Formats: sequence, C-alpha cells, structure tokens
Amino acid sequence: MQYTYIQKTLLINQKTLKMKNKFKILSNFTLILLFCALFISCSKSPVDVTAKIAEANKAIMAAFESGDMNTLTGYYTADAKLFPENSGVIEGPQAIGGFFGAVKSMGIKKVQFEAITAQSYGNIAIEEGKYSLFLEGDYIADQGKYIVTWKNEDGKWKVHRDIWNTNNPLPPRRASLNDTVLVVWNTVKADKVAQFEDFNANYLQPAAEEYDAPLFKTARMLRPLASNKDGSFTYFYIMDPCINVNAYDMEPPLIAKYGEEKAGEYVKMFLNSIVEGKSGAFVTVQTTE
Repeated sequence: MQYTYIQKTLLINQKTLKMKNKFKILSNFTLILLFCALFISCSKSPVDVTAKIAEANKAIMAAFESGDMNTLTGYYTADAKLFPENSGVIEGPQAIGGFFGAVKSMGIKKVQFEAITAQSYGNIAIEEGKYSLFLEGDYIADQGKYIVTWKNEDGKWKVHRDIWNTNNPLPPRRASLNDTVLVVWNTVKADKVAQFEDFNANYLQPAAEEYDAPLFKTARMLRPLASNKDGSFTYFYIMDPCINVNAYDMEPPLIAKYGEEKAGEYVKMFLNSIVEGKSGAFVTVQTTE
C-alpha cells in the first residue's frame, strides 16, 4: 500500500501519541505507588520505648556518679550535640565528657533523669523528661526539664541531641561594682537546726515577703553542708545588694503579720536556736562587675 507524505506523517504522529499516553499512564501509576508507600510509612504508629530509654538513662547516671566518663560518652553518638542553657553548643563525645567532668568538679555528686515518655520512629526516638542535680547530702542544686533525641545504633540507644532548661526562676539583680553587700552569720546549736530552719521558712520569710517584697528579694540564706568541729552549724544571710543596713530588722515584718505577742514568741524561737556570742554581721562592697 502506498502512503502519501501527509498520511505517513499522520501515522507517525498517532504512534507517538500512543507511546506518550503509555508513558503518562506508567508515570501516573508510579506516582500512585510512591504516594501509597509514603502514606503507609508515615501512618505507622510510634513505638513506646520509655522503658528502654530509662535503662539507658540509668547507665548514664551511674557512670556520672562513679566518674566513668568513657562509659558515659559511650551513650552519645559520634556527632551528638548538647544545647545547655546560656551556653554555646557542645559537640562530640570528647567535648561532652569534658562538660560533664566540669559539672562534677563544681560539686554535683549525682544526676537524675526521669523519662516521662519516649516514642520511637524507626531508629529515632524522642524523649520528654525531667532532671535533678544533687550536691553532697542529696541537696538539690537544680531541677528542670529536657527533650532528648535518641538514635539506635546497632541495637543500642544513644543520645543524639539534648536540650534542657531549668525550672528555677531568673535570679534577682545582684550587687554591681561598689554596691553594698551585708553579710550576717548565725551559729546554730546542733540540736536546734530544725527549729532554726522552721523559723526562717515558715515565719520570717512569709512575713518579710508580705512586708516588703522588693527588699525580701535582695536577701537569701545559705545553709552549711557540714557542721563545725563542736557540732554547731553556721548559717549566713546575704543581703545582695544591701538596700539599707537598718532595713533588715526581723521584728517589724513579724509584728506586721502576726502581732506583737506572736512576733515576740517567734523572736524567742530564733534566739533559742543560736549559740550565744557566735553571731555577727559586716558590711562589704562589691569590687567586681
């Protein structure tokens, strides 16, 4: 059969169109398969791995307490990063070990991580938790919360990213250069420590805060970690900065809150708890910025 030029051209175009349609159908089918695969993978439910993460945390806590930084950093990925509050990023196991070594040298005896929940998405898990830092004698130095991203490497969960912040409120303004700082110390009898702390926490502090809140915020009390040789304990009040040396008398706020009779009883409670002749005060000046 003989075809004219126009007929040949039409036949070629028809064949080309059929081929394009086939490729279009195949392409669309491929896209549908990819979409289905993506949908299935994204719709998989996360797995609860809280117990496994808690076990890893337990090992990290034990390593910190014993000072075994090699074991501790073994629970961090090679490119792990810490994001501490008010600090730059700490990257890599060596730097992370140095960070925890510095924390320990500051007097932190142990850390506590509490995994509230941890959900894994394949080899990645996200943990929400709470932390506490302890000084000697189980005194709490800091508490806060954190979010940690873990990565499962060869069956072992390791910290990949760690960010946290404290629950403690922002500290009040402290003394600047040449500001006055008042330091008061009281030596407390060995058998009256509970009484002394009860007076401060449950009577003096509530009264002082109600009486003059801005003044109250400049004062803080320091508790000793160990007793003196005679068994007594020396407590310090720091007024930083000192607004007025005469403004920190305890009687006016006690009287204002409890009345003169009760205030007199609480003052006796205070005096009965301290060693006579072993209290004092001195005024200082801040010498650095």
